[in-house]
Amino acid sequence: MKEEQIMNKIRHIFSFAAIVTGLLLAVSCTDNNETPPPEKEFVPGEIVTVQQVSALYADQLAISDYTQRHPVEIVNDWALRGIITASDKEDGNFYKEAFIEDATGGLRLLFESTSGLYIGDSVIVSLKGLWLGDYGNFWQLGGVPYYQEDGTIRVGGMNMDKQCLKLSIGNQTHPAALTITQARSAAYLGRLVRLEEVQFTDAMLGQTWANAADQVTENRTLQDCNDKTIIVRTSGFSAAAGELLPAGNGSITGIVTIFNGTYQFLVRDFDEVNMTGTRCGVVDQPLGTPVETLSENFESFSDNDDIYISGWQNIATAGGRIWLAKLFSGNRYAQSTAYNSNLSSMVTWLITRPVNISSQKVLTFQTAKAYWAHTGTNFPMEVLVSTDYNGNNIATATWTTLTATMAQKSDPDHTFINSGNVSLPVTAGKSAVIAFKYTGSNTESTSYRIDNIAVSAAR
Repeated sequence: MKEEQIMNKIRHIFSFAAIVTGLLLAVSCTDNNETPPPEKEFVPGEIVTVQQVSALYADQLAISDYTQRHPVEIVNDWALRGIITASDKEDGNFYKEAFIEDATGGLRLLFESTSGLYIGDSVIVSLKGLWLGDYGNFWQLGGVPYYQEDGTIRVGGMNMDKQCLKLSIGNQTHPAALTITQARSAAYLGRLVRLEEVQFTDAMLGQTWANAADQVTENRTLQDCNDKTIIVRTSGFSAAAGELLPAGNGSITGIVTIFNGTYQFLVRDFDEVNMTGTRCGVVDQPLGTPVETLSENFESFSDNDDIYISGWQNIATAGGRIWLAKLFSGNRYAQSTAYNSNLSSMVTWLITRPVNISSQKVLTFQTAKAYWAHTGTNFPMEVLVSTDYNGNNIATATWTTLTATMAQKSDPDHTFINSGNVSLPVTAGKSAVIAFKYTGSNTESTSYRIDNIAVSAAR
């Protein structure tokens, strides 16, 4: 009997332990969120257009004093459907933002974190509870407004997961092909466009897209062949920030924006920059076939002519200025100068046609200077030779400095100095070009001159 009572107690203990264990497991499952909460269905409102959305902020944008403007909350049960034309997922030129476009226009979307939207995504944006504002007169759509330190009020970022529904990916985007004049219009603000037959101005050549070292956003000036311009603005965090601007003419694709009346252009993908063509007004200069001797005294040119000689090249790699023909005291010569240029960098090359160097050849020329402004050890001109330059690859060709007597700071202005005999390298079956390379700037602007260039067989 006593043994049976003990067994009953043990059964009760195990039964109680099982109940407690079950309760603990139930609590544990709840605490670990093993049963996920039900997902809230994304139910968009009435589909409206970018134009209708932008119109809600028109009255505020009409207020000239931006400090008196206030963001506008969207209270209508609306939704916006469109294609993402640019986003923060490509090349780093955008930050916590994307651009959406429909048939009526384009709009900047601001997010509280990196968006997760890609070019070509088709999306619906639920608009109710979002806010419209502007930055520098360019409208944008985002979340709850906030005050900046200077007291102005700005629209914050929205939660993409709550506000956006991605419908499909990889859709085609169709930039409008425009001139700069056409793009500088309110009709294209926020829209994807492709500017054709454009180039960066001469003053921009040799500069990078932005300041990559300090990650500072920079403005660069783009122009067409009619001298119409627009600002290209590039983030210092972008993938291309430290790359040199393209020196040629061509097309560039991106978004048109505005800042306080100045139209700006934002590249959406640097792979869409195709600017390798001949610049406006520049003569095509194919490198000539090799010759045995050379002789050039520039007497066939008029004062201030661009120097174009058949088989030679006259090329600016920074700053846009090239060698010009000049006339002084009855003598014609070639001159390069950065005087009064407003250029931070100027580099220009006068390159001869190739000369056969299977046997010993000698280079002679004359130099003169005027108004010396170079400082320290900086010298206006180098004389270089290359055996692998093919007419297209200045930056990648191998250039060797030639030693010659040239006009110095201490020499009298306008007085030509003989170079002496400069021996060229001898390589069987090879030819070489000689380059006269001027380097200067608005502050180092010495005028430098060359004349009576000749290559002949050694005696």
